[in-house]
Amino acid sequence: MEKSKLLDLLGTFSGQEWRSFRELVRSPFFNRNEDMITLCDWLSQNFSPTLDRKAVFKAALPNTRYNEAQMNHLMSAMLKLGEQFIGMIQMERNGFWTDFFTLQGLSERGLEKHYRFLFEKKQQALSADTNLGTRHYWEQYWLNDLESNRQTQSAATGHIAFVQRASDSLDYFYLAEKLRFACFMLTSERLLAVPYRIQMAEEAAHYLAQHPLPNEAPAVKAYFLVFQLFNTPDAHGVFEQLRDALPALQQQLGPAETEEIYQYAINFCNLQILQLREQYLAEAFNLYLQAIESGVMLKNGQLSPWHFKNVIKLALRLKKHTWTEQFIQSHAQLLPPDLRSDAYHFNLAELYYYTGENEKAQFHLNRVASSDPSYHLGAKIMLAKIYYETEAYDALESLLHAFVIYLRRNRTISEEIRRTYLNFATLLRRLMQARPDQYAALRVKIEGTKLLAGKTWFLKVLGGERAM
Repeated sequence: MEKSKLLDLLGTFSGQEWRSFRELVRSPFFNRNEDMITLCDWLSQNFSPTLDRKAVFKAALPNTRYNEAQMNHLMSAMLKLGEQFIGMIQMERNGFWTDFFTLQGLSERGLEKHYRFLFEKKQQALSADTNLGTRHYWEQYWLNDLESNRQTQSAATGHIAFVQRASDSLDYFYLAEKLRFACFMLTSERLLAVPYRIQMAEEAAHYLAQHPLPNEAPAVKAYFLVFQLFNTPDAHGVFEQLRDALPALQQQLGPAETEEIYQYAINFCNLQILQLREQYLAEAFNLYLQAIESGVMLKNGQLSPWHFKNVIKLALRLKKHTWTEQFIQSHAQLLPPDLRSDAYHFNLAELYYYTGENEKAQFHLNRVASSDPSYHLGAKIMLAKIYYETEAYDALESLLHAFVIYLRRNRTISEEIRRTYLNFATLLRRLMQARPDQYAALRVKIEGTKLLAGKTWFLKVLGGERAM
């Protein structure tokens, strides 16, 4: 049963979901096929992503001769039920759509008292909602549109307030979402050189510049500021507005949207840092700290190893050496368990390499395993730099030989990443063999190599500096 859509789906079920799915399959409302109940019960106890079709059929239906068509029918029917089950879970988690379609049904059946009770309950819930993100506007629109249609059909004339509310909610949703997409496109163009057709965003921004934003539309304000941030030549003033607005926005938006706004602000700082505007080092550092300490950048209580690493890099460039060590020790526990050890040792190694404590750096580099290729590759690069700077050329040659073999044999590494690190090994060997009068030509070669790990380090070495 390799490449089975059914097994792929069932493989995502938790223990509780298996129990609920079995109950669904046993319900006559959803299924009346006894064979499917037997099959579902057996799969729940014996599930494996590599089950054999005939073995499954025999185990689940021992008194029935194997029939390919019957097996296909059972699997297809169970897949359909499984997908329906997932949809029902999502509806239940969301909450809004279950109630919305219930309201529609109550309205169509003329159950006015039932409808009015549930409608007012949903209105009160939306009014009390402190998460004023784009989903809030979307739900407001659908609820107000439902009621405005009902009132339009029953009232011949007169002002219907719900029409205005539905229109306003749709405006806020459209403006926020249009600008959100535009922000993603603009940053992708700046960071990744990915071309997009950015349509209607300028018109939306122009409208917002002419019309004051109401307090109940914080998501529109947030994405409008981000749009201006990446669409204004000198945007420092806009950056200050966004930075200063972040604490309030954090109280008004959901976790996902708040993290997104923080990340846009940090990306803006990164672009400024690339242009040597080093005052943004502290800005990016403070944004990261604010987002981590407030929990915005934690997912299920865990901190991404890449956010962890970025904070440390910024702290080192700001020469916060003691703080960096304390941060590593105090925040490593927030890292995902499967990457915690490697992240801990790698970042301590980077701190000690940066401060010139090479023995300590090597101690921690030798404890970096290979839970993630990026740590393994990064550790080898740092170790190679240490060997070169301490003139341990025999150890360096041995490391480079093993490193190249690893890069050529490892099939999990993309070709672009492989080339980036192979170029590092090749050019480091050339650097080891080069005479001072050959440095200028080597520098030109390094500057012209697009895929190259440690390019800044190479250029500093050739300039006679100790590279960090």
